Amino acid sequence: MSLFPWSVWLAAVLLAIVYVRFVLARNRRLVPPPVLGRDGQPIPEHSLDLSDGEAVSCLAVGPSAPAGTLLLIPGADGIKETFRFQIPVLAARYRVLCATLRSHFAPGDTLDRMVDDATELADRFDAGRLILVGQSLGGAIAMRFAVRHPERVQALVLINTLARVGYEHVGLNRTLLAPLAMATTRYLPTWLGRSLARRWSRLEVWIFDASPGSERVIDYALWTGPRTVPASVSSARVDRLEATDLRPQLGAIQAPTLVLKGPRDHYVPPVWAREVASLIPGARYEEVSGTGHCSHVSMPGSFNRCLTAWLDEVVEAATAAGIEDVE
Repeated sequence: MSLFPWSVWLAAVLLAIVYVRFVLARNRRLVPPPVLGRDGQPIPEHSLDLSDGEAVSCLAVGPSAPAGTLLLIPGADGIKETFRFQIPVLAARYRVLCATLRSHFAPGDTLDRMVDDATELADRFDAGRLILVGQSLGGAIAMRFAVRHPERVQALVLINTLARVGYEHVGLNRTLLAPLAMATTRYLPTWLGRSLARRWSRLEVWIFDASPGSERVIDYALWTGPRTVPASVSSARVDRLEATDLRPQLGAIQAPTLVLKGPRDHYVPPVWAREVASLIPGARYEEVSGTGHCSHVSMPGSFNRCLTAWLDEVVEAATAAGIEDVE
């Protein structure tokens, strides 16, 4: 005999269906906060129509006489707002381009589909040689771009990135909790999701870390990133990389490269970033102390100082060598 009558089970199923529909509707209504300029006002957005008909939102901002053009490439969440703490700072000296990653793929699409999208973004705004700044999956897109279009790449910045998808670091440790952390962040009531996210931060699970800026990562997860992007969409983007291994190609990259890493990143282990740095000729490896996978969110002050100091060094070296950016 069943412990509960069938009517109780039916009521439980119906309540679960209602709750799931409510949560999904809530997530669809969420709008990432706008990227603000140095004047505190939202930066105007543009719509970029890609060659296959997909339309993505993008930003183009910077001074009239920029020191160079930066193309910022988001990670698997794919939203340009992930760089909301960097764009106002970078746009003081550089021209900054950034677009949300595509959400749809045709059968047979590879990582190169997103590389082509980055090329179309640069062409839309008549950008010449680029400094590519890629976070997580965006770093893989940037590396592949540099392999395919070396003549268009002035420099590379790779943030908590990976050259291939692997699972050898998954074991009886905090990494196994990542799917649970993702689910509680996306689908629980906000107050409960935030409470659990603080615990995930202490355990340093998924994108969370125990840095002084951990609350910024929690806010990102609840309002800017994963909740606003269906898991199926971010997974489809990662699948494009899972089909390849970029490591054999990295020796062909000749552009100056900075590999920035959060040492507390257990989602994409630091050893992967060190391997990338070792395979790209002359690459520099630096850590943003105390941070995890979202260094650019959790500790934007420290992150921005590392990034801008290196960019200034690269631009000044190019100027001294008489190399000009071609627009």
